[in-house]
Amino acid sequence: MLNKTVLPNGAKILTETVDEVYSASMGIWVDVGSQDENEKDNGVSHCLEHMLFKGTAKRSAAEIAQEIEDVGGSLGAATSKENTCYYARIMGDQLPVAIDLLVDMLKNARIDSQDLDLEREVILEEIRMYEDDPEDLCQEILLFNIWQSHPLGRPITGTAASVAGINSEMLKNHVNNFYRPKNMIVSIAGKFDEKAAIDTLARELGAIKSGLPKKSLPDPTLYPCKIIKDKDIEQAHVAIATEGMGVIDDRRYQLAILDLGLGGNMSSRLFQEVREKRGLVYTINTYKASHSHCGLFGVYAGTGPGKVKSVLELVMEEFRRVKAEGLTEREINRAKAQLKSDLLLGLESMRNRASRNAYGELFFGKQLEVEEICRDIEKVTASEVKQLANDLLKTEKLSLVVVGPGSQLQDDYELSC
Repeated sequence: MLNKTVLPNGAKILTETVDEVYSASMGIWVDVGSQDENEKDNGVSHCLEHMLFKGTAKRSAAEIAQEIEDVGGSLGAATSKENTCYYARIMGDQLPVAIDLLVDMLKNARIDSQDLDLEREVILEEIRMYEDDPEDLCQEILLFNIWQSHPLGRPITGTAASVAGINSEMLKNHVNNFYRPKNMIVSIAGKFDEKAAIDTLARELGAIKSGLPKKSLPDPTLYPCKIIKDKDIEQAHVAIATEGMGVIDDRRYQLAILDLGLGGNMSSRLFQEVREKRGLVYTINTYKASHSHCGLFGVYAGTGPGKVKSVLELVMEEFRRVKAEGLTEREINRAKAQLKSDLLLGLESMRNRASRNAYGELFFGKQLEVEEICRDIEKVTASEVKQLANDLLKTEKLSLVVVGPGSQLQDDYELSC
């Protein structure tokens, strides 16, 4: 059973005990990400995530790592466009160790300028790593151009120029502005002493001044683009994107079914038509990038430079077919079974449970019951999926990014659905 505790200063604690396991997973979500940055401080959320592991007033970076590993646990963190999460996985009876470490990191991070100079180099290497990965580069180019001038279009890591300008004062201001209880959700799932965990968190987090909740952003405007990026690699990496939808959109299950039917798994149309029947790609899939109130839907493929045109033609052919005919009853039933299976199998992971509970609170302000989700999935009709395909897959909304050897690519690829 999931329990929710709201502290007087606004911090929320979600606890779900599962006695059939040995472990416990814990995460502290802070409702701030790269969308809350400007061009000058782009990357500050991600940089701060790194810096919280560099030591506190009473622990060094090495001691943080040693303490959690001494009891067989692990720590990690991740920054997204919209939030930052610090998490731990540990044996249930050792959860107090994880709580003490994560709370200490959030409340008492040292944020030393010398540590920052060292960590800046680590982050710059991370940026170079993503730039060397053509699939990541393809997506970054797409987001930057399709959501021009909007924070969602900027990279989570920041750019080399913006990261070079981040200083310890900016990081401390970021903590003061955003690391406030009203922006914090703690989620724990597994086998643990629930009362002791809540009491400790209430004592430690309850002392933080409440502050103000962050301001909401306007939705980005979609700017369709066509970009051919020359890169000295063997393959061409192709990203097609159109308007998607936000996490809380009522049509989210329709999109999930369309996604699975078109390119979300090995039985999907694009995988079968482009890879299995014609051998034009090793990888092809559809994808959803969903944020609070907006998103993208698209196709990614990796292929030989001389095959890009053929791949695009086949993708457009499938777009036209799904708009005209929709998905078959068998495809829809298969997608529904996959969605429900993924949901239920995910409950076997305590980390998935903790994350699911936190995201329910972040995006919906409540937890969506498993039975409710399954019912909503089952309610989706073939006509709704077909209508959604016609709403989203429009020629005038399509964007294309191709990264590969420029001398072997065309500059006039056409998208028409």
